[in-house]
Amino acid sequence: MKKYNLLLLVLLITTSLSAQTKSDYNLLVHKKGGQPVTFDAATVDSISFMKMPAFNTGDDFKIELSEVNSSTLNVTFTPKDEKLTYYASLVDQMGYDKAWDELGSLYTLDKQWWEYLASVYGKSWLEILPSQLSTGKYKLVGTEDYSFILWDHVYYAYCYGMDSDGEISTPYYIQQFRTPKATPSANVITVESITPGEDQKIVVKVNASNGDQYYVGAQKKTYVDYYVQTLGSVDAMFKNLAQSMRPTPVFLHNGNKEIELYCNSANTDYVLIICGYDGGPTTPIQLIDFKSK
Repeated sequence: MKKYNLLLLVLLITTSLSAQTKSDYNLLVHKKGGQPVTFDAATVDSISFMKMPAFNTGDDFKIELSEVNSSTLNVTFTPKDEKLTYYASLVDQMGYDKAWDELGSLYTLDKQWWEYLASVYGKSWLEILPSQLSTGKYKLVGTEDYSFILWDHVYYAYCYGMDSDGEISTPYYIQQFRTPKATPSANVITVESITPGEDQKIVVKVNASNGDQYYVGAQKKTYVDYYVQTLGSVDAMFKNLAQSMRPTPVFLHNGNKEIELYCNSANTDYVLIICGYDGGPTTPIQLIDFKSK
């Protein structure tokens, strides 16, 4: 994979079309899949070709999956040299794309994180770097080291040798993983009633055919409609919602229940979101419109 510095391409264009200025042209870049991205040539000031670093070209590390389910991703990193200091991390597809397409490398993405941590403690990133490095075998626990793990989601576990001066000493070692979907449930979940009350509270009466866990929440209709349209499906909307708010126990229930929810805006269109949930949706996601009082 190659990255292209835009100024070089603009220079090629404007040299071949020298009768015009570069402001007369746009630069059209075709991403994978053929999607075009347009750049105003007049706004581009620098361009170069960047050679991508080597991936997995030696035997410095082994990256092995130790546990995975819809909400768990644990990975073990084993260096060939037990004395080697290295950095290991986990990133999802969005973060991985940002690292290469916007920042140029995983190292730059990681350095941004170290600089942020250092700023919290009033230190430089090199001062806190030793605390971020590992030696010997290291087990990365996704829910602790990365935070929330999503179902049916692509992640990249990666590592590279690095000394305490911030110098990279090995190629990048990268392994792609995908978490599975949650195990389906036979639970039949029925919303009997949604009763708006005072102070923007509502009471939802739910009947469930078995004791399997389910999720109940409410979001403004504008939010739900926007993300269903933007992301392309109800499932994608719910995954985005779960990533941002994380289904804590207050949203999770079992059996027949009357559940009280709070809507922070009065006289507003809302959507009740309800589905079986065990580290991901286990039944179809139901969307039920209602209006707060």
